[in-house]
Amino acid sequence: MHTLKVQLGLTLSALLLLSMFLFGLVLLMFWQRSAIRQEAHASERLLHLASVYLQPESNGQNDQPIPSQFVNFFEQNGIACLQWRQNDSATRHFLGSCAPELSLDSLLRDVTKNNKTQTAYSGVIWNGFFFTREYLLLATPFQAGKESQGAIGLVRSLQDVSTSIRNVQKIFLGYLVVNVLIFATIGFTRLVHLVIRPIQRLARLADSRSDQTDTSFFPGEGLGEFTQLSLSLNRLLTRIDGDKQELRATVDSLKKANKELQRNRKEMLRTEKLASIGRLSAGLAHEIGNPLAIIQGYIELLAGNTLSQDDRVLFSKKAVQELSRINTLIRNLLDLSRTPATSTVTSVEIHSLLRELIDTICIRKTTIAITFATDFPAIHTEVTVDSDGLRQVFLNCILNSIDAIEEKKDGQEGKIILTTSNETTDDGKEYILITLKDNGTGISEEHLETIFDPFFTTKEPGKGTGLGLTVAHNLIEKSGGQLNIFSTEGQGTTLTVKLPISPQPIT
Repeated sequence: MHTLKVQLGLTLSALLLLSMFLFGLVLLMFWQRSAIRQEAHASERLLHLASVYLQPESNGQNDQPIPSQFVNFFEQNGIACLQWRQNDSATRHFLGSCAPELSLDSLLRDVTKNNKTQTAYSGVIWNGFFFTREYLLLATPFQAGKESQGAIGLVRSLQDVSTSIRNVQKIFLGYLVVNVLIFATIGFTRLVHLVIRPIQRLARLADSRSDQTDTSFFPGEGLGEFTQLSLSLNRLLTRIDGDKQELRATVDSLKKANKELQRNRKEMLRTEKLASIGRLSAGLAHEIGNPLAIIQGYIELLAGNTLSQDDRVLFSKKAVQELSRINTLIRNLLDLSRTPATSTVTSVEIHSLLRELIDTICIRKTTIAITFATDFPAIHTEVTVDSDGLRQVFLNCILNSIDAIEEKKDGQEGKIILTTSNETTDDGKEYILITLKDNGTGISEEHLETIFDPFFTTKEPGKGTGLGLTVAHNLIEKSGGQLNIFSTEGQGTTLTVKLPISPQPIT
């Protein structure tokens, strides 16, 4: 508010000063013009007075000396020089000597010719607020009776006019300052009373307004626009109070809903954990129960005395195979529970790993011919992961593709394509994308949603545990990557593995 007061005071004072100065300047200019016009009329009367003393005789000449009183009178009235000329005669000086720039010759000739009074000005001086004329040049016909005898003229200094104007200017400046102070004080006081104080009151009442306040800022009438502003602000704050109550009620309800959601979330997590444990237990019981039942049967047969030595060896081998199956299942379960903290994380070069796996798998005999094709244009290929786990992931995925191709009994040659490429996300992180594509039997749409669940498998019993893809999916996600499978039943499967590139050393 203090800034507003200062600005209003300065603005009001500047406007008053400017308006009064312009008004006074116009008055002074008119005053100066009127004073110069009066000087011209007085000068014309002086010329008529001078013509009495300079009246020519009947012979057209007047050689009488000019009285000293006449000369003194003209000099006291600021006459610089006085000249006259008769028709067709040279100019004669009767008072002073006119300077070359103040010569009256041309003006006297014009008056003699036209028989009319003429006025001219010469010189410019600064008169405080504006420029003014320095000399008045006036000429009038010199007549004897009704006939023109020539012309008479004078040069008069306007110094007295300039002096009077400057004296008036001093008075005007004092008057201007006093009036600006008086009117600015009065105007500022009224502005403070009509504007500043109501605004201050509005601010104080708005700051001190409580939720229980239900009154107008300006009770009563007579304040015009500020009454309307007060009522508008009161209605606005009333609506704000109402909205605040609604907001509080909404926040309270959201808090209750959030608590309920947290409670339900915990319950859902507990239920999901129990369901996962149930599915895991059921799958584990099924996967381990079948081999155990087979082993139990073989042991019971081995306990009999009727078996031959060959049968005993055969049954022992089959029991060992079932034990190996249980061992593989337990090892897969351990891989499923493995975390980065318990695994060995090293830097792995993807291309070398894939080529090594292809060379190893190509030795394996398959029921149909399978061709491996590779396309490795990726430049950055080093990732930081559990090397053994990642090797097992790609091995299981390639073996799954081989099994899917062998299951497809249409005589078509099997084909597995491995490709790599680099990708950069919007946040500047770089990844390597490994794509494994086969032309096997594919996966049905209903199975795509459950292929990562533990113990889910489409293979015949005894040929798969249903943990391979689960282990692979968990390991890739724990390494900061993604594993996705796209498949069309009867046409093949495409598996993509996306892993973050290891930070490049600064060179």
